[in-house]
Amino acid sequence: MPENFDRTNPAEAVKYFRHCILTGDLNGALSCFDKDGVYIERDGIEIKGLDNIKRPLEHLCTWKPDIKGNKQKLTIVGDLAVWVDKWTLKGSSPDGNLIEMNGATTCMMKKNEEGIWLWLVDNPFAGQVFED
Repeated sequence: MPENFDRTNPAEAVKYFRHCILTGDLNGALSCFDKDGVYIERDGIEIKGLDNIKRPLEHLCTWKPDIKGNKQKLTIVGDLAVWVDKWTLKGSSPDGNLIEMNGATTCMMKKNEEGIWLWLVDNPFAGQVFED
């Protein structure tokens, strides 16, 4: 049975994104980003624009990991929102190796003209900023 997500709700937009990653739906995952979006890699490099963001998402979609968030905090100001949560990820690489990760994410989201929340900035490794 297909899942329905109300992407006019920021929490549901996050659930939709994670569902797309879990099912390997690259186009769906990419549709969660604003055309001017930025994805921040683990090493802090900022990847700008949908054509460039597609590369790390493609890699992630091949793992089809289950990403679970907990301890979420959402702050909405007009058409902008900040989403913060701690997450765990479990998946398998294409060669069958188990992948387990955890971290903290910070995302800035923007409501588009249709009322859909899209990522302006996605920093899934935000917690590492404070690690040596």
